[in-house]
Amino acid sequence: MNPALPEGSILGAYTLMKVLGSGSFGITYLGKHNTLNSYVAIKEYFPREIAHRDSTFNISSNNLGDTAESFSWGLAKFLEEAKILAQLVHPNVVKVRDYFERNGTAYLVMDYYDGQSLDEILRHRKELTLEEGLRLFSQLLDALEYIHSKNVLHRDIKPSNIYITSQGIPVLIDFGAARTDLFSLSRSVTSLATAGYSPFEQYSTRGNQGPWSDFYSLGATIYRLIMTRVKC
Repeated sequence: MNPALPEGSILGAYTLMKVLGSGSFGITYLGKHNTLNSYVAIKEYFPREIAHRDSTFNISSNNLGDTAESFSWGLAKFLEEAKILAQLVHPNVVKVRDYFERNGTAYLVMDYYDGQSLDEILRHRKELTLEEGLRLFSQLLDALEYIHSKNVLHRDIKPSNIYITSQGIPVLIDFGAARTDLFSLSRSVTSLATAGYSPFEQYSTRGNQGPWSDFYSLGATIYRLIMTRVKC
């Protein structure tokens, strides 16, 4: 069956409109508040390699080996990260509005932004002006300074996780702490590292990660921008 919930599904106060994206750790939907008529992004905890969705749309572990323990542990980490992210308030960091458990799993409700990822911009427009690049990365550096002051790491900075709103504001999305913790427990962390963007320490379960890890990934993103011919 389709791993995503069908369009029109009701999740508490929200109706799911469509799938915005999916990966090995979860699925993100466009949702609409049933009374406020406002749009949100809803991320569902769904680690596909160790879990499945049944005919009633519930998600549970595959019950093979230690997957039941890994699924429960990852769910707890997902909710723990949601509580932390909900406390962050910064114009360049995705705003978490709510989180709840349902269908045997958990959901993270975030602001929905009209725009596109930096990766999409670089792939289709191929270039940014120098002024655009400097303004963009100045704001992202400020965002990193803020989250690091709150003892939070992003751990997955790359062009596809930097969203540029229709107003030109860069927003850090898709924090990777819970995802990295889960798969570090259940398999090699190497498969989680993003080639070209992840620092050396993210290729090992014993790597010493810190704010420097995020700065490395942001630096690699700047390099990507430069190599796609920034206009001067």
